[in-house]
Amino acid sequence: MSYELILPFFPEEIRAALLDPTISDLMIVGTKGVWADRDGVIEEIKLSQPYTIERLQAAIERVARILGQDLTSQNPILNTRLPDGSRVAVVAPPAAVDGPNVTIRKFNRWYTTEDLIRRGSLPTEVSDAVVQFIAEKKNGLICGGTGSGKTTLLKAFLDHLPDGDRLVVIEQPAELQIKQRLVSRWEAVAPIPGQAAVTPSELLAAALRHRPDRIIIGEVRDSCAYDLLQAMNTGHGGTLSTIHASSALDGLSRLTNLALSARSNLNHEFMRAETASAIHFVLHCERDYQTGKRTVRELLRVNGYSHTTHEFDTEALYIAPASIPAAPLTKAAQA
Repeated sequence: MSYELILPFFPEEIRAALLDPTISDLMIVGTKGVWADRDGVIEEIKLSQPYTIERLQAAIERVARILGQDLTSQNPILNTRLPDGSRVAVVAPPAAVDGPNVTIRKFNRWYTTEDLIRRGSLPTEVSDAVVQFIAEKKNGLICGGTGSGKTTLLKAFLDHLPDGDRLVVIEQPAELQIKQRLVSRWEAVAPIPGQAAVTPSELLAAALRHRPDRIIIGEVRDSCAYDLLQAMNTGHGGTLSTIHASSALDGLSRLTNLALSARSNLNHEFMRAETASAIHFVLHCERDYQTGKRTVRELLRVNGYSHTTHEFDTEALYIAPASIPAAPLTKAAQA
């Protein structure tokens, strides 16, 4: 088990939380305390002996070394992963005022579309529509806020890709567990002493030389959006990705703005039209921060861009009612 690599460096209560399958996120906030996301709801974990900054710092530095990185005052930010794909994020002093902050997003298990339908998180008609889009090699975007279930949905739909398709999967960090055989999994790398950066844009450019049937981007978060749009608009269909956004329409706008950050001299309207040409559907998911429930809220078909109204031409295939009864995803870490 991946957690065995780091368990020895933490007290008993944190070890138990790491091994608890109902906990998706574990958050150590310096000396202020420890919290966990259990069934989508935040709860505090009481420690029998409070952490000192020195003890916590020593534990995190050892964990960083085990994972092949160094955490120092010159390099106080760490974003890495355990072998199973669980994310480990650290911000340490001098950037962290109250002592090192550690967040571990666990991947206890992955869910299928059937699982998500049974739990009320994914309407059957939405699942059927997206699976059909995938079969037709349409390009899609899954959007939502932090912890809304984007990565869980992405993985569930990736299971529907044909096994014979050549996939190139680009992530930062790598976490998706792909069941198809013909897949290349690549991970963008941040610059650290002795190691040059490998950016998502560089990996995307390399992917085009590896005969992909489909390119999967774990999350679009920077100017690689421009390269992604160019790839999709030059014949690379079947691309899927996630992005942080507050609605399906906002997802399209955010993708456009990230693309413009790479080419600030481009016309904004032109880039919006490029986005509308590249993306065929947008799925938006949301987390209820009171109940922890995660549900699909919207599915839009993108038909194009109107230069008359300066708006995306979309068709709502599904809009959730104001309140949807749905069981929380209790054993997966959602993105």
